[in-house]
Amino acid sequence: MRLRLDALSVSQLDELIGLLAGQWHALVKMDNLLGPRVAIGGVDAYLRMIDAVLRAVRPPVRPQVLRLGAQYAESAAWLHEDAGEMAASRYWTGRSMEWAVEAGDRQMVAWALFRRSQRATAEGDAAQVAGLAAAARREDAELPGPMLAAILQQEAHAHALDRNETACHTALDRAHTLAAAPDDPDDASNGHGSFCTPAYLEMQRGACWLKLGRPARAIGAFETAISSLPPIYRRDRGAALSGQAAALAATGEPGQAAIAAKQALGIARDSGSGRILAMVASVAAALAAHHHLEPVAELRAALSQTCAV
Repeated sequence: MRLRLDALSVSQLDELIGLLAGQWHALVKMDNLLGPRVAIGGVDAYLRMIDAVLRAVRPPVRPQVLRLGAQYAESAAWLHEDAGEMAASRYWTGRSMEWAVEAGDRQMVAWALFRRSQRATAEGDAAQVAGLAAAARREDAELPGPMLAAILQQEAHAHALDRNETACHTALDRAHTLAAAPDDPDDASNGHGSFCTPAYLEMQRGACWLKLGRPARAIGAFETAISSLPPIYRRDRGAALSGQAAALAATGEPGQAAIAAKQALGIARDSGSGRILAMVASVAAALAAHHHLEPVAELRAALSQTCAV
């Protein structure tokens, strides 16, 4: 591989870089359609190729390859996180940051910080969520609107974890003014953050209402998100259904909660999303006292069967 790449002309390298960039968009779309398990193989294969290219090229071509590598590495981090493989996710987030810094790609550095902020949200670390989101905004003063919207909703999560309701929804309202178009082509051709549509932000509002201890308010936000999400964003729908199930469980609607959770489980199973599977498992645990109800019993059985596969 290295000898062959060493022999490539400048024009051939440009063509290879262009092909790799095009394949990245195709893999993003494949991830949205089929889930992380299918897309991971392709992303990992192209990352091996990019690593080989980086061993062969020098400036002025090297920064172009580094930027592409950072993009692929960030995608790998997300795919592994969604699949529930956190060690691999952390590794690729680090590589993305490393390559973006070397390339001088401040926008990609900001996006890597955003991804790290997301992981801190999952861990409930409000201080780190806020710090990383602020760092992401500080890294590039000219971020595209959807990227800034995604970062702002991370700040909203930090406020929710701190139980600051007003600041949380102020951040979400501002994010809405910068959101991506609802009819985004779902292949990141409009840049990072293009998934951050109004429907996505309402799903995050529901999640924030849950963190704020207001599950009744969360139900409406999740319903808005579920009814508005384009069909291509199946895992977002699964996450919204999981959130809705958690809110219904918290408001004393175990049967309805189990029905919503079972729908989310189907999406988790079909897409290979360990992230959504964990959300459903959490709802099932919260409903354990209602195991005598038929929808709850069906959810628990389906979850047990899925986890046994």
